[in-house]
Amino acid sequence: MASSTKDTELCSFDVPETARHPSGPTIYKIVLQVTPKELTENSYQLVYWKRYNDIRKLYDALHRYHQAIYRPGKFPDFPEKSRFIERFDAAIVEERRIATKNFLNYALQHLYLRTHDAYLNFFQKGEKVLLPDVETATLQPEIVNTQPQTSTDIIPNPINESVIESKQDELLFTNDEKEQIEHVANTCAQILEDLNDLQFDQQEQINKEREEFDLIQEEVNEVADLLSLPLATTTNNNNLS
Repeated sequence: MASSTKDTELCSFDVPETARHPSGPTIYKIVLQVTPKELTENSYQLVYWKRYNDIRKLYDALHRYHQAIYRPGKFPDFPEKSRFIERFDAAIVEERRIATKNFLNYALQHLYLRTHDAYLNFFQKGEKVLLPDVETATLQPEIVNTQPQTSTDIIPNPINESVIESKQDELLFTNDEKEQIEHVANTCAQILEDLNDLQFDQQEQINKEREEFDLIQEEVNEVADLLSLPLATTTNNNNLS
């Protein structure tokens, strides 16, 4: 479902959280909050999970278009591309999250941006979540326990031995060992992300070449049909003679 807005709706973007995709890359949860002006309709959300690379491509496309048509106003800034080993740094992920939210709300406010093909293609296959009506709960009187609490009423929490054992296991690793393990895990995740991007780009190239081949095949068929027509006419004339 594309993110198309109407004049009868109030809309805004939020990027409330991020997550790690099983294949490695960080994905960003993009939520479009839609509130109809008519009180008879319920509000709803459109939810999308997007990779940073896809968000960056959308930003570059709309930024170039903004500059090409000489629109007034300053286009929102976006974080510079980070080094490979910094992709999963918490501060960088948070900076990208905030920048994505600001950029999408800017695009939403400008008709020439939110009707651009790159924008419309980006917001496909969103999950629509209907929001329930807000009802005011009836206030209930607070029940106050006037009975004094005796010592028998106090039940101490039992000590969870499994928690203690897990804490002791954590102490078996030094800080340096933990950093090395985390570094190896991040490196493996980064390699998987690059392989995933490469596979995605290769699939797009294959689809494009397949479309070009189909077009050439159609042209060849048309030429073959045109060439066979005079040949059939000549054969018929020879048979008549």
